[in-house]
Amino acid sequence: MSLVSGVVFVVQFLWLLVKITYYSLVSLVVFCIPSFLRTKKDVSNEIVLITGGACGFGRLYALEFTKRGATVVLWDINVDGAKAVAEECTSLGGKAFAYKVNVASSEDVYKAAADVTKDVGDVTILVNNAGVVNGTTLLDTPDKLLHRTIDVNVKAAMWLYKAFAPNMLKNNHGHIVTMASVAGFYGVWNLADYCASKYAVCGLEEAMYYDMKLYENQGVHSTIIHPFFMNTGMFAGVEVGYPSVLPMLKPEHVMKGCMDAILTNQRYVYSPGYIFRPALVLKQIIPDKALTAANLFFKFDSQMQTFTGRQKKD
Repeated sequence: MSLVSGVVFVVQFLWLLVKITYYSLVSLVVFCIPSFLRTKKDVSNEIVLITGGACGFGRLYALEFTKRGATVVLWDINVDGAKAVAEECTSLGGKAFAYKVNVASSEDVYKAAADVTKDVGDVTILVNNAGVVNGTTLLDTPDKLLHRTIDVNVKAAMWLYKAFAPNMLKNNHGHIVTMASVAGFYGVWNLADYCASKYAVCGLEEAMYYDMKLYENQGVHSTIIHPFFMNTGMFAGVEVGYPSVLPMLKPEHVMKGCMDAILTNQRYVYSPGYIFRPALVLKQIIPDKALTAANLFFKFDSQMQTFTGRQKKD
């Protein structure tokens, strides 16, 4: 390295440190501002597509966006459930449409995406919410269920990006929301395939965030959600070790944080943040045995033993 190139490198590196410091301070200031004081964007003219919209958290998303005047499109393999949620939305004075879609199938996703564009219009907010969980050890889980986990939780996110991101980038307007999980950065007993899928979708979302920067994107935002167990029915039967410290979360409370993040274009949501923000950092610096001891203390090794999951209707 020549003297000139060395000087250039040092100057560029110092400028990098200045930018890191500046952006970190701005982020800290924004973090300290209460959500009710932050400027929230208007979504009244947006078309919001929600996968897994027939129940649980998907239903809550539909109602929240409807209350804010958005048009809601619900995708679910359970079309009757999606239609019921759509009726709830219309009863609130909103516009809602229900489609039967198997998001694990790329053909289904691309066909339904074309139908939505034709019937409703361009999707401007995508909520990748659909997900499945088995709740058994990897060694005890049949291969067909492992395929289902990866197909619904990971591959579907890829099809959805390919179906809707190009038009958002073309119009330089949109928002992609990914429902991940604490299991996307923290391994959990009896959830190996689920954790693998959530780790994968986190990697996909973060890589796509940078990929979209290649298109000189400024108007398409993304948010990734990391909640603990919620009592939506998906993790029915789970008994958390110390509910007074780390309780099973109420979906309505988590939803408030999600909507605040989406409406203010925040990148990450951790729920509860007071535990999992520091836990994410500590995981990288404390020894494995110390981490295992903490897991055992919070009884993470036994909470899935009572798992029953959402019971399907006949």
